[in-house]
Amino acid sequence: MEAKKPNYGLSYGVILGLVMIIYTVILYLGGVKLFISPLAWLAWCIPIVIAVLGGLKQKKALGGYMSFGEALKTVFLICVIGSLISTIFSYVLFNIIDEPFRQALAQETAVIQEKMMRKFGVSDSVIEKSVADTLNGNNYTIGKIMLSYAFGLIFWFIISLIIAAIIKKNKPEFQN
Repeated sequence: MEAKKPNYGLSYGVILGLVMIIYTVILYLGGVKLFISPLAWLAWCIPIVIAVLGGLKQKKALGGYMSFGEALKTVFLICVIGSLISTIFSYVLFNIIDEPFRQALAQETAVIQEKMMRKFGVSDSVIEKSVADTLNGNNYTIGKIMLSYAFGLIFWFIISLIIAAIIKKNKPEFQN
C-alpha cells in the first residue's frame, strides 16, 4: 500500500486567499487613494510568490522530484482557491460591508479615467459617456465579479504554466 502523497495546493490556496484578504483590508483601511495606488498592483505579486512556495513545498514532499503535470496541478490549484476566496471577499466588501466605499472608488476611477482620456485627446462627448458609465455602473455585481474571476483564471493558468516549467524536476531515468 502506497502512502498518500500530501497535496499542498489546497492548503497554500487557502493561505493565499487569507493573505489576499489581509492585503485588501490594509488597502481598504488606507482609503480610496491607496486602494488604487501603484502599491495596490503589488497584489499581483503575492499569488506568484505563494504559488512558487507551495509548488516547492509539494516538490519537497515528493522527494525532490515533481513532473510538470504535478507542478501545474499544484500551482494552479493554489491560484484557483486563493483567487476564489479573494473574489468572494471583494464581493462582500463592496456590496455588503461598505457600499459607499465602492461608490467612492468609482468616483476616483472616473477622475483618473477622465485625465487619461484627455491626455490622449479623446473627444468630450466620449469622455462624458465613459465617466457617466463608470459612475452609474457597479463593477462589483456577482456577474461581473465572476466574469472577472473566470478571466483571471486564464491569466493565472498561464502564470501557473510558467511556474510549473521552472519548478518541475523529473526523476532521472537511471539511478547511478
